[in-house]
Amino acid sequence: MTTTTLHAFEETDMSVQILRFTTAPERIPEVEQAVTKLFAAVDAAGPEGIDYTAMRVGPDGEFVLILRLTDANPLLDIPEAREFRARLAEWAGPVAPRPAVELGRYTR
Repeated sequence: MTTTTLHAFEETDMSVQILRFTTAPERIPEVEQAVTKLFAAVDAAGPEGIDYTAMRVGPDGEFVLILRLTDANPLLDIPEAREFRARLAEWAGPVAPRPAVELGRYTR
């Protein structure tokens, strides 16, 4: 039997931003393709101090992107990231990242 203890999350210098939006079901493939292109560009650029996750939630076109940064946002220098941000309005209307406070996280 394995026991895991979760400890209170200590405040760090890491910034966490969440981008959440919903698009029409027929646009889901287009958004997923844009996410794939975005993450390929981020991988090619190889920025340090970044933890970036994108998810589709359920079948209805809801997307959540979570960006954790230890320093300045390197996505601002990646053209595909700027393009993705610009296309958000056509997929979901005006959407802005929101700061979040991480209360707990488990990584092994």
